[in-house]
Amino acid sequence: MPKWSDFGGIWTTLRDVDVNAIREEAERPIAFACVGHETALADVSRLLSENDDRYPASGPSPLIIMPLAEAATHADRLRGVSLLILAVDARRGLTPAEAAAFGRAEALATPYLVTLVGAHAPGARVEGLPPAAAARAISIADPSALDAADKLANEVLRRLPSELHMAAARRLPGLRAVYARELIGNSSFSNATYALASGLPEQIPILGVPFAAADMIVLTKNQAMLTYRLALAYGAPPEFQARIAEILPVIGGGFLWRQAARSLVGLIPVWGLVPKVSVAYAGTYTTGVAAWRWYERGEVASTDQLRRISSEALAIGRARTAEIIARARPQHTSGESSTSGEGPLDRARAIGSGIWSGVRDRLPRLRRTRDLPGRQRTDVDEPEPQPRPETK
Repeated sequence: MPKWSDFGGIWTTLRDVDVNAIREEAERPIAFACVGHETALADVSRLLSENDDRYPASGPSPLIIMPLAEAATHADRLRGVSLLILAVDARRGLTPAEAAAFGRAEALATPYLVTLVGAHAPGARVEGLPPAAAARAISIADPSALDAADKLANEVLRRLPSELHMAAARRLPGLRAVYARELIGNSSFSNATYALASGLPEQIPILGVPFAAADMIVLTKNQAMLTYRLALAYGAPPEFQARIAEILPVIGGGFLWRQAARSLVGLIPVWGLVPKVSVAYAGTYTTGVAAWRWYERGEVASTDQLRRISSEALAIGRARTAEIIARARPQHTSGESSTSGEGPLDRARAIGSGIWSGVRDRLPRLRRTRDLPGRQRTDVDEPEPQPRPETK
């Protein structure tokens, strides 16, 4: 566990992080209109709102619950919502009047999701349900199943604009776990991609140190923003410094050593690029998982747990690194060949080697002087002794 005095450098790095935009994103207004059968509405509402997390939902519920029979007379309330959820009890189907009301709600210019509660297969035939709606519907056979909430959350977030995901998770606890997994995975991949991009100039020896320092600063900030987003998504109070102060001891010394590891591995010539990218992914992933457990349940991961998470994250990171580097190389179809036969990595290394060779050629040449009696060896060139002219 690090000492508080060790965090001075981190605070210096984080003090200029702009968190206002993240906080505003978390506090965006959002509303979901849930229209359908009463039994299906109860299940959908419970799956989205059920909460045994450390923090309850932040603010009033964004759900507007409306029986299908009332949709026609309250259409004005359905306009302008972020998402329309049409909840149908697949076991009873739709009457002609309900089907007409369903069609009017579906026709609104609003993103919508059709949820068939009790249906045992995707695209299941439901009495009175329009075929087009049935083709786009999701089926939740058993609302009490362990994966029911995650299945609904995946579909809700897929239909929402990404800038509304954090606000939705902050107000609807049923979305939090899926949002956290996506956020950690995306942030880890982004940091690994950045580590690759910043690692290419580091292959040039005279540029390695400054680029490695900049790399450490950027990745530290990205991890801090990941942690802050998780905190807000899980309903924690929005004070940034308080959230970072409480999470640093939870994450432990790994937060510090991973930064150093990324920097040092990046200075290993050329072949150090792959482990650098893997460590960037694993470090971000481990930080995210530790923060997730803390904000979800107030659970502090032990040293052994952090080590296990890091080991698993490193294995994932190696696989993702191979994907990232493969994408960075030129893609050729069968029978085609590159004019140069080199990818971005090879070209960057060749450029770095050429620059270093040019710089080296312009440096003063150093050679050892010959051993002379009574003289010490030096690394400074001295003029060769010239014979004295003979005097007559």
